[in-house]
Amino acid sequence: MKRIILFFMVISIIFTTACGTNTATITDKEQEQFTYEAKEIYSANGGKGISSIAMGSNGELAVYNYYEKKIYIFDKAGARTGEAEVGESWDGLLSFDKDNKLYVLLQYLEKNENKENILLKRQLRIYDPQSNTLKEQSGIVEIKGDSKYLIGETIDKIVIDSKGNIYCLKVSEEVEVLDTKLKNVATIQGRKFLDADIDEEDNIVGLCYDASSEAYIEKVSGREHKSIWKKSYSQSDIPESIYYNIKNKTLYELTSQGIASCDGEENAKTNIAKREQLEGLDSILCFIVDEEENIYARGKSGSTQKVLKLIKTENNEESIEDKKEIVVYSYYPLDSNASKYIANIIKKFEKQCSNISVRFVSHEQLYDVNNLSNLPYIKLLNTELMAGKGPDILCGYYPVREYIDSGILEELDEMLENDSKFDTKDYYAIPIEGSKYKNNLYILPVFYSVNFYMGNEKLLKELEANPSIHWRWGDLHKIKEKIKNGNKNYYVLRKYDYDEYFWFENIIRCDIDYYIDWDDKKASFDTKEFMDALKLLKSIKNKFMYPEHTGSDEKGLDTARKNILFSAISTGSYHWINISNPYDEGMRLLPWPWGEYTDTRTFDAYNVSINSRSQNKEEAWEFVKYLLSEDIQFYLSENNFAVNRKADERRVAAFAEELEKYNLLGDDNIEAINDIKNSLNKNAALGVPDELFNTIWEEVKAYLCGSGSAEETAKVIQNKVELYLNE
Repeated sequence: MKRIILFFMVISIIFTTACGTNTATITDKEQEQFTYEAKEIYSANGGKGISSIAMGSNGELAVYNYYEKKIYIFDKAGARTGEAEVGESWDGLLSFDKDNKLYVLLQYLEKNENKENILLKRQLRIYDPQSNTLKEQSGIVEIKGDSKYLIGETIDKIVIDSKGNIYCLKVSEEVEVLDTKLKNVATIQGRKFLDADIDEEDNIVGLCYDASSEAYIEKVSGREHKSIWKKSYSQSDIPESIYYNIKNKTLYELTSQGIASCDGEENAKTNIAKREQLEGLDSILCFIVDEEENIYARGKSGSTQKVLKLIKTENNEESIEDKKEIVVYSYYPLDSNASKYIANIIKKFEKQCSNISVRFVSHEQLYDVNNLSNLPYIKLLNTELMAGKGPDILCGYYPVREYIDSGILEELDEMLENDSKFDTKDYYAIPIEGSKYKNNLYILPVFYSVNFYMGNEKLLKELEANPSIHWRWGDLHKIKEKIKNGNKNYYVLRKYDYDEYFWFENIIRCDIDYYIDWDDKKASFDTKEFMDALKLLKSIKNKFMYPEHTGSDEKGLDTARKNILFSAISTGSYHWINISNPYDEGMRLLPWPWGEYTDTRTFDAYNVSINSRSQNKEEAWEFVKYLLSEDIQFYLSENNFAVNRKADERRVAAFAEELEKYNLLGDDNIEAINDIKNSLNKNAALGVPDELFNTIWEEVKAYLCGSGSAEETAKVIQNKVELYLNE
């Protein structure tokens, strides 16, 4: 739900542990005895294809399709047993009452010619799911107000109490109780609700937060609205959503780690399913747990919404003992969905390779742009690996150069050559060759993204600027000088959060191999070239960055069209590049420039390596191959560039079909993207180690703030880098 996402952004919550309070007792015993296998019940294209699901007392499942304006009914086995047509332009929310009647709350926001909300309409319809007939409906209720107020009045979820009253969770984070005529019965005051359900006694169970941003679950009496019990959560433990099963009187919580059953006011919890067991969905929007603890999840898989039934099955202890276990570690701050992708892939892999089980260890996206290597779990990983332990497979971000130099990563060239089932011709050479270190392969890119500039063709022609794929950072500066000398009210780029670091990272980092001879351990920072680079950094201020942030709203886009030459984008999606083009009169797609002294052009990759101390290298290699197989690469390529040729060709074909379907122009962009991809030559993971880079940055930052000249700064950096290289 959007409310939940916004709240978690505001209070900067990072999910790192399983559900519960710090004092909770979490038992995984039952989880070890059972696993979950996914079965797709229903799917629909589009981000709002399925807007609501609900479960009846007999186990039937109701699904509302927003685009078709239909309700579909499925039995416990997942077979469709009926449907009802709603019609009109309504969105629908579903819930069953105690008599197994299906309540459908319909709502519709009416807009004026300026696309502002001016009216919210509601209607309640009650159906008999057995006969698919409409039994009762209310009149249409109209709510007027300004656009913001009407959005707040929109309802996200409904549940029905034993009297037939409707508990409505609104976007404003209130819970309002309505009768079947849609008249107000009560409003629950004094709490901000992120999610809510009701128990067998019509008490409200709410996932809430207060003015101090303390998050908690509270049971509130349905009649007096007084607190029955309340349980606070630390920031690392807050659930994403909740579900209360009235029949088995159990509260369930969805967290970043999975689904847990909870016993209410006490702290004991039982994890029933890990997140990686909930395969098939990139994100989970809501969930239901039935009496047998089968899980029904509604969520997104790429551009499709799906309803999956995750069937609880008992593990065969003998088969578990016969399996070899490999441990896969993943951390990747550049894509918050990376661990979810891998979790889904692991389940598919375990089905295909029944003799291998995978234990998945992942970390959330705690991201310190200046100090990645000092994150606590990277430090712990370093300690384990240096001691000859650690996971069998490393994925995502990890200190690649340091691990290679320490002998931690297995050399993969021999594995590739000796495996007759792995043909390097099936893969693009550039991302693989660009991942070699001293002519040897220790990392393989699983997927990657590229840094692009979208150029305003109209303004570039007006300035007679003609940047090409071969341009350098100095060329970007020359365009800025044209603007300055021509007294144009233009800017080269929109403003970024980390302006100075952004430029330092790009102008200095891409030339780092020019300033450092890694083999001979020599530095060349006290040179005219480096001092010129420092001066270039300092000059990138006036008429370069637009003084205010410009977002993706209409005002921001209008500013970009009129005043800004380039928009920067980092992506691996053909689709995203096309739809994010802000320029109506033509876009010139370019890579980020080369360095001033080298032709290095990096790409950011989600990499995979094998621990050289692993006792299960053969099994680890099977998993690495699976990550690079055509079907898995195609799955990953919806939002990232694939390394597998056939998977990429399938993605381009799907994208071209999409362009044709919606009458969009994109052939030139596809050609430009491929040209840019072919200009890449270095995996960013093989760049300067974070510790050394941060040492250089601290001195450059002081220089940019006016402390010392370029010559003095260059000498200090020279001494510090030499000291580092010779430690």
